[in-house]
Amino acid sequence: MTSDHSVLLHRSGRLARVILHRPSRRNSFDLRMLARFEDVLHELGRDRTVEVVVLTGDGTAFCAGTDLHELAGLDAETTMYVQRRTAELVERWYRLEQTTVAAFNGPAIGSGAVLGLASDLRVAADSAYFTFPEVTFGIPLTWSGMAILADLVGADLAKRWLLLGERVEPADMLALRLVTAVVDADGLPAAVTGITDRLLATSAVGRSMTKRAARLAGPRFEAVANDSYLGALSVALRPPGGYLDGGAR
Repeated sequence: MTSDHSVLLHRSGRLARVILHRPSRRNSFDLRMLARFEDVLHELGRDRTVEVVVLTGDGTAFCAGTDLHELAGLDAETTMYVQRRTAELVERWYRLEQTTVAAFNGPAIGSGAVLGLASDLRVAADSAYFTFPEVTFGIPLTWSGMAILADLVGADLAKRWLLLGERVEPADMLALRLVTAVVDADGLPAAVTGITDRLLATSAVGRSMTKRAARLAGPRFEAVANDSYLGALSVALRPPGGYLDGGAR
């Protein structure tokens, strides 16, 4: 068993919970956490007993995206390698055989929002919001972000969010059907249980085949094949002082 607890995997019968567990950094991804999430995906991919997987964060945030403190110290070549892995990570989560449910327990920022939005179903606490501040830091949104956002809300609205760094509030999440419900924080566990119980009462084969059919009209992951290039270029050309001057997660 791994000694890395940055991502927790708890299995109970046909249900599994994946918990982003780095609350001191608002569950932002560093390289170690990225590797751990890849391991979790591998474990779930080989598990024939788990049918539904819930993804949530520990503490007050869902996920603050990429850990910019670590990213600031990476050279362009390493960044290109990491960005390729993160794009693949989101696609692997999206294509997971099990039905996935994101429980947004708090803010989901940049790539953290992308990962949650790549889930099949989503529910949010009223303390949650989405924002995509990458452009203000001098970097593009990677992690297959444009593919996921364009699939859910259209490329034009996604572009506006990214260029202006707009904040997507709970009411907007509901209006755009990004989540099935917004509830108070104390009611989030019960809301998630209600969804997972309904899912587990249906056919696993039916759910799996529905996901496979939906992929035909789903995100155009091939359209973001240059994610790693854009990420590395932004690091190579960043201004003196880097992008942490604009703020840090």
